[in-house]
Amino acid sequence: MEPGHHRIPEHLAEAVFTRAARLHLQSQGSLDSYSLAELMEAGQAANIPSEFIHQALHELHQPPPGFLRHKINTIAALMPHSRWQPFAVAIIVVTLSLGGWHFLFRPPTLESSRQNLETLLRDKNCEQCRLNGADLRGKNLSNANLEGANLRGANLTGVNLSNANLRGADLSGATLDQANLTTADLSGAILSGTQIRLANLTGAKLVATRLKASNFEGADLSQANLQTADLEQVNLSGATLKNTDFTQAKNLETVDFTGAKP
Repeated sequence: MEPGHHRIPEHLAEAVFTRAARLHLQSQGSLDSYSLAELMEAGQAANIPSEFIHQALHELHQPPPGFLRHKINTIAALMPHSRWQPFAVAIIVVTLSLGGWHFLFRPPTLESSRQNLETLLRDKNCEQCRLNGADLRGKNLSNANLEGANLRGANLTGVNLSNANLRGADLSGATLDQANLTTADLSGAILSGTQIRLANLTGAKLVATRLKASNFEGADLSQANLQTADLEQVNLSGATLKNTDFTQAKNLETVDFTGAKP
């Protein structure tokens, strides 16, 4: 087949890209695990918003049969169309199917959790770390990188997370009472059942964040961005909401705004 003389149909192009992506990963010895950054790079190739990558990763934990293909198709439908769309989709499919589950969801050991905690406190850089149940009360983690980290049930009372990167992190059931989260980025994060009372979230970014049943009582969310966030049964009683952006936020009708200050 000579270049420029024949057109390759779309279904065949996707098959070619899928096979090429698989061969490339094999040549790089990258079949065991993949970082969030590598997945984000694949998404960037097709202009897929980062929050959809984070959401897909969380929803793909122990998926039912056929769920991977359904989720990839959903992401493809949401992303801007381009001639290279099949290539990006192929990369994501191959990356996840060849070992992403093991890397993203294998259970942590006590030793690895301890090492992760030491790394975080020393370098303030612990992307994808498993810190579930960690005691970080009062720690200074300003500007820390915790993208995609597992902080389920962690105690973060009074912690300084100003300007921290918490995109895609799982903070379900964690305690962040009186925490400093000014200008922190929590886009695509999970904060279901999280306690964030009297916390300072001025200018924080919570785009597409899942906040079901979280408690922001008395918190300051002035100028915070909650676009497309899920606010089902969230407690915002007594919260400060000056210039807070709720554009296209979900389940606003279930929020408790008692005593909230606009």
